[in-house]
Amino acid sequence: MKAIRMRSPLIAAAAIGLGVAVALAVPAGAAVSLQSQSPPVAAVSLGNTATLGAKGAVIFVPVEFTCQPGAFAFLSVQVTERVGGDIASGSASEQVTSSCTGSVHTVTMTIIPFQNPFKKGVAFGQASLSVCQFQCQTFEDAHNIQIVAK
Repeated sequence: MKAIRMRSPLIAAAAIGLGVAVALAVPAGAAVSLQSQSPPVAAVSLGNTATLGAKGAVIFVPVEFTCQPGAFAFLSVQVTERVGGDIASGSASEQVTSSCTGSVHTVTMTIIPFQNPFKKGVAFGQASLSVCQFQCQTFEDAHNIQIVAK
């Protein structure tokens, strides 16, 4: 009987220790869950196609973005295309602060080439959205885009 009495305090201590470990683990797991469900500060998505205009003197590139209300935001887009043995490239940027509503907005950026005109074909584009609210962050999307005629 003495052996049984000595095991009972050990089992009780183990059960209490396990209970404390579970109690400490549950709040930590809940905090991680809440952080992973937070909405993003901002996002930007460059369209897959650009429309050629004025015989290559301009292309129109769609860009979707979102930013939290009250944020200051600046959008810029760069496009580069190999045309024959040359490079056609251009960029555009604009302040989009008034569009920071938390909803997704689509803008069409007008890109004028620096030297050589754009042509129908594959180009590389990059969109950057710089957002400042409590701190500044930059969000980017970059990939090949198809330049098409109207």
